[in-house]
Amino acid sequence: MSPRPDAETRANAIKRFQDLKQARDKAQEAAEQAKQAADEVMWQSIAAELDAGNALQADVVEATGFSRDHVLRRTKKHRKNT
Repeated sequence: MSPRPDAETRANAIKRFQDLKQARDKAQEAAEQAKQAADEVMWQSIAAELDAGNALQADVVEATGFSRDHVLRRTKKHRKNT
């Protein structure tokens, strides 16, 4: 059986674990923000295509696999010709 670490060694390890968790949390938050930004760009672009008359909502549904209702809800705030 391995020997138990002393209190200082354990405290240092706990600090490293806390630092690792904090770095992980920051990375996950950055990834979530990037995902939200990418979603916003996608829905704005889709709405612009629909407004320009380049496609139908059914085309978006076919290409993305989202439901018509989902496409409507996500593009509604970006549409000019609703």
